[in-house]
Amino acid sequence: MPLDCKIWCFLSERRRHVERLWRLRTIQSSDEKRSRRRFNRLLRAFDTEDLAAILKAVESGGRDIKQCAPGPPMDIMEEMPGCSRDVAETDDDEGFLDHRYENTGLIPQIDKPMSIPYLCCKLWRWKELQVDAALHRLDPLPWCRFGRVTMNNATVSCCNPYHYALWIIASPESSSEENSLSGGLNGAVSVIDHSFVTNDTGFGDEITGTSVANNIFPPPRIPFPADSPTPSSLPYSSGWAHLYRWKEKERMDEHGVALSGQFVAVGLLAHSVHDGQNVCNQWDIDNDVSFALIKQADADESQEVWLYNSGEKPLFISIASSFSSQMSETIRRVSGGYCYRVYRRCSNPLLRARAGTESHMTKHDPANTLSFLNISVGKGWGDKYHRMNHTDTPCRYEVIFMPDNL
Repeated sequence: MPLDCKIWCFLSERRRHVERLWRLRTIQSSDEKRSRRRFNRLLRAFDTEDLAAILKAVESGGRDIKQCAPGPPMDIMEEMPGCSRDVAETDDDEGFLDHRYENTGLIPQIDKPMSIPYLCCKLWRWKELQVDAALHRLDPLPWCRFGRVTMNNATVSCCNPYHYALWIIASPESSSEENSLSGGLNGAVSVIDHSFVTNDTGFGDEITGTSVANNIFPPPRIPFPADSPTPSSLPYSSGWAHLYRWKEKERMDEHGVALSGQFVAVGLLAHSVHDGQNVCNQWDIDNDVSFALIKQADADESQEVWLYNSGEKPLFISIASSFSSQMSETIRRVSGGYCYRVYRRCSNPLLRARAGTESHMTKHDPANTLSFLNISVGKGWGDKYHRMNHTDTPCRYEVIFMPDNL
């Protein structure tokens, strides 16, 4: 029951934050009184400033998310693997974390310092959050400045739920540059209640899930549209990629945008996070566009680019290569809150040579080894995802990666 306005005015700032966060929670319990007591116990360990940061992020739907929100120090309880003492107390008979998860192997795969961030993400962002280490991982995004700090045998992690994403685990089959560039099997897995590889009516509503096996044999290579830039026509730039906006067959920006930041925030996400290259104009805002392209290196010294969907609309993507003899028409649907690897280039000469041998790569001119990423916002590629229909999408982004600058 809502608090009377007069009573609300007498509450302290901290108490008002707690009340509003309680109302914004995604999880309901059969015993609300007990739930409320444990909720208060959890939030009691947060500073008022950090509660304000979480509240601001949740109320804005992920638009006002610059500030980190360090959680309470966690002393690890060994009796319950994968969970801190605070979380163990909170989910005992609470309803915050469903008991049916206890023996599924999902909760133990959250490493101990991530227990409180996991709980905050489940409370205020993903009600059905389940993390399976074989499918995806819950990890911070590059604009989280606090991250994780360990001192005196206790760990403090940022608990802003919008500083985390579910990173899709790429399958081993996609480790070679050839597969990564030509749209091979790059971690096509199911996520929560979505089929990650889908058929679509063209309006974002899924019909059936398509098995990975159906996409193993790609069709013959289709020439790139005449309007797409060629390597020789691209302007000189130190950027690792170029981004172009498209409305159906019309290019919305003549020269595109050179991407040079460690990560690039596009549309509504621009100016909402720290340390990134902001790319935004009125057309992006009018189309509710919100995503990021994140560049990072992996353990094998390979350069990777990940696509993070920070918006409410799904993103439909396809990947193609200018030197591949084949091109897959696999369309992947990336739901809000997920990260998917869209590019990988091996920098280690030995690993690169081995990958080339395994995938039977032929020699090619480095000037022409470009990778093309098409991103459609909120709408698929038409009936049965024919590639020729991708020009019918009303809001599309074409990203051309420049391997020599990565």
